[in-house]
Amino acid sequence: MIIYLDMDDVVADWTGAASTYLGIDLTKENERLPESQWDILKQFGRFYRNLPLKEGADELATWCQQYCIKTGAELRFLTALPSQNDMPWAIQDKIWWAADHFPNIPVFIGPYSGDKWKHCQIGDVLIDDRESNCSDWAKAGGFAHVYRNWEQCQYWLKNTLPGAE
Repeated sequence: MIIYLDMDDVVADWTGAASTYLGIDLTKENERLPESQWDILKQFGRFYRNLPLKEGADELATWCQQYCIKTGAELRFLTALPSQNDMPWAIQDKIWWAADHFPNIPVFIGPYSGDKWKHCQIGDVLIDDRESNCSDWAKAGGFAHVYRNWEQCQYWLKNTLPGAE
């Protein structure tokens, strides 16, 4: 079994950083940023490099690492490129970001959000903030949780994964 953690809005506070940068209050109601706002955001080509940690990120990563040690499962990040691939530094900055915050978790690239399900083998786990990614993952035979906060995710993990406590 492989546990895949999305990065943006699971361990990295993408929405919070984008809200601050754009000077607006973004929510997770709409899973896509309007193009006019994306055009402003992509002018900051290194946006992904210094995203703040999302609240609960350390707890999520630690829980998953301990579970993997106990069960022999693997833990990986599974992140995506911006849909237009219009931020050339995104891949490198996401890898460097992960190395700074979670140096023992390798980064895999979707490459795009809608491609994540292609990484799924029967029984693999995806923790992702996008409902569409989780739905596609489950259709591919994996277990998926729509991430909103650590407390809900911890409950789901303990009640879904074999051997979890």
